[in-house]
Amino acid sequence: MDYLTVKEVAEIKCCSVQYIRKLTKDDKIKSIRQLHPQLKQECYMIPLSALSEKEQQKYYRAKEKSIGFMPAASEKGIKEPVNNNRKGFEDYTESERQHIMLWNGIIKEWLQTRNQYEKKTEVDELFIAKLKLEHPDLNASVGILYRKYAAFKENDLDGMLGKRGGWNKGQSTIPEPVWQAFLWYYLDSNQPALSRCYELSKDWCAEFFPELLNGMPSCRSFDRRVKKDVAKAILIYARNGDKAMKDRCLPYIDRMYEDLHANEVWIADNHTFDIQSLDDGRIHRLYVTAFQDAKSGVIVGWNVTENPCSQSTLIALRHAIKRFGIPEMVYFDNGSEFLTHDVGGRGHRTRKDEEELPPTILQRLGIEMRNALVKNAKAKPIERTFCTLKNQFSKAFSGYCGGTILERPESLKQRIKSGELPRDFEVRDYLDTWIDGDYNMQTYAGAEAKYKGKSRIEVWNEDIAAVGVRTATDGELDLMLMRSTRYQKVKRNGVYVTVAGEKIWYTDPQITVMHLDEEVYVRYDPADYSQVRVYDKSDRYLWTWKAADVLLVDYITDKQEEIKDAMKLQRSVQKFIRDQKAGLTAGLSNEQKISMIDMTVRKSLRNKERFRIQMPTKIIPIRCNEEEARKVSGSDCCGVEIDLKKMINNAAKRKG
Repeated sequence: MDYLTVKEVAEIKCCSVQYIRKLTKDDKIKSIRQLHPQLKQECYMIPLSALSEKEQQKYYRAKEKSIGFMPAASEKGIKEPVNNNRKGFEDYTESERQHIMLWNGIIKEWLQTRNQYEKKTEVDELFIAKLKLEHPDLNASVGILYRKYAAFKENDLDGMLGKRGGWNKGQSTIPEPVWQAFLWYYLDSNQPALSRCYELSKDWCAEFFPELLNGMPSCRSFDRRVKKDVAKAILIYARNGDKAMKDRCLPYIDRMYEDLHANEVWIADNHTFDIQSLDDGRIHRLYVTAFQDAKSGVIVGWNVTENPCSQSTLIALRHAIKRFGIPEMVYFDNGSEFLTHDVGGRGHRTRKDEEELPPTILQRLGIEMRNALVKNAKAKPIERTFCTLKNQFSKAFSGYCGGTILERPESLKQRIKSGELPRDFEVRDYLDTWIDGDYNMQTYAGAEAKYKGKSRIEVWNEDIAAVGVRTATDGELDLMLMRSTRYQKVKRNGVYVTVAGEKIWYTDPQITVMHLDEEVYVRYDPADYSQVRVYDKSDRYLWTWKAADVLLVDYITDKQEEIKDAMKLQRSVQKFIRDQKAGLTAGLSNEQKISMIDMTVRKSLRNKERFRIQMPTKIIPIRCNEEEARKVSGSDCCGVEIDLKKMINNAAKRKG
C-alpha cells in the first residue's frame, strides 16, 4: 500500500498543509503515525486508498511524468506494513481462485499492451474501455487497474480479490478487557439491551482502562462480534436461562415413529430380467443396472437389484470404475434413479427456483452428465444390448417369462409348480460369468472397419492404449462415490441422513452446540451408516461424526439405561456450554466484575455531584386580583364577617 506525507496530500487536494494535519488529528482522514526516515520524528502518513479515485489518478499521473510508471512502495522509501497472515492460493474458494486468475490474465495483457507504445499512459484509458466491454461486471477503472498491478507485484492475493485490508479481515479492534466487560453485562439473564451494555462498558472502561476509551469501537462493532464470536448456545444459556438452552440447543431424544474413444462415453440404463426367480419363497423379477462403453460396446459394470434406484446406479458405476477406470461422460435417460440431486444433478428436472445443491458425485469424479431426450429410447444403444441379454441369457433359464403375455411360455406354470425356478443368487452368479465370458468376448458389431473380426474387449484394449485411462485409488474412490445430502443447518441433534423416511442423526455434541445453524452438507456411505463426513458450502471437509444412537429410543420404553445414557449426554453438553460461557469472562478479576446495578449507581453518583439548581435574577411575581374580590363581597376579601347565630337558626329549621 502506498503512503503519502501530509504535504503530498495537501498538494493533491490543493489545500494547506495545516488543514490536512487538522483532518488527521481529528480522525476525519485515515492515517498512521510512523518514524520519518530523515527527521527521525513521528509524522502522519496517509494511505493512498484514503483518497478519492480521482485524487488517486492525479497522484499516479504526477508519478508517471517523472518515472513513466507507478513505482512500488519500496521505491518511495516508505516501508509497507509486513503481512504475515496472507493466505495461500489453496485457501481460497473456487470462485475466488477464478477471480484471481482472471485479474492475473488482465494485468499481463495490460503490461504487454503498454510495452508496444512509447507514451504508456495513453494506453490506460483505451485498455479500460476495452476491459469494460469484455468484463462489464468488473467495474474497472485506471485506479483499480493500478491497485491490482500493485497487488500483482507483491503477490497479494487478497489485493487481487479487491479485499482492502483483507489480510486482517475478521480481527476485532475491540480491546480484550473491554470485550470481556461487555460480555459480563450482556450475558445476563435479565437480557439487557446491547446498547445499554455498550454504554455500561464505556463507563467500566473509563474507570479501569481510561487510556482505551478514545479508541473504543462503535456499538455496532460489538453487535457484529457477538454474532461472530459468541456461540448461539452460550448466548441462549446466558440470556434465556437453562431451560431455554435445553429446549433450543441441547440434542434431544428422538421418539421413533417409523464421445469417441474408449471410456469417453458410458451409457447407463436399467433392465428388467424376463426371468421369474425365487428368494425366500417369493417369486419375483430382478433388475440390472448396467454401464456400457459407447466405443467398444463392452459392458463395463453392472449391479443386480430388486429395486432400480440411485444407489444401484452408484454400485454399478463403482464396479465399472474399478474395472475400467473413470469415463469422461455418462449418458443417462431421464429416470429418477439417474436424475438424483447428489448423483449427477436434476438435469431437465431442475427448476429455476431450486435451492443451491452441494457438488454431485459425477462432478467430484470429473464426469460430465448428458441426458437423452424424453421418450427417445433409440438414442441409447444399450437398449439393443438388453435385447441381446434377453435372447442369449434370459431365455436360457427355466424361469423365462417373456417381456409380454404373448411371449410367456405355456410351460411356465408347470415349472413354477414343480419348483424349477432359479434362485436369485444363481441369476447373479451366471450374469457375472456370461457378461465377461460371453458378451464382452463376442465379435465387435460396430461400424469401424479397422476393428472387423475383433472382440469387443480387444477393441477397448486397443483404443484405450492410445488415449490412456483415468484412475483413482480405492480410498479416493470411496470418498468421491459417497452419497451426499442437500445443504442443511446444524441442528441441536447435529446433522441427519434420511433413510426410508426416517432420520438418522449424527453428532459430536461439543462441536455441534458451537456450530448451530451453520450450513453444511453430509457425505455418507450407504453400506455403512455408522458415521458420516461433514463439509461446508465451499466443499471443505470439516468433521467426521458418528451416529447418535443414544438419542434414539422407543416412544414407550421401560429400559432406564436408554434414558440414562441420553440424559448423561445432555448433562455433558450442558456442562460444556456453561464452561465455555464462564471462559468468555475469565479475564476479569473479582474487582472488575461489577454488577449492572452497581455500575448504574456509580454513574448516577458521579453525575449527582454536578447536579445544581440555579435560579435566574429575573423574577415574575404572580398575585390574586384583589379589586375583583372586593366588588363581589362588598368588602375586603380578608374582612368577611360570619354570623354564627344565623347559621345555627337556619340549621335548626332544616332539621324541622
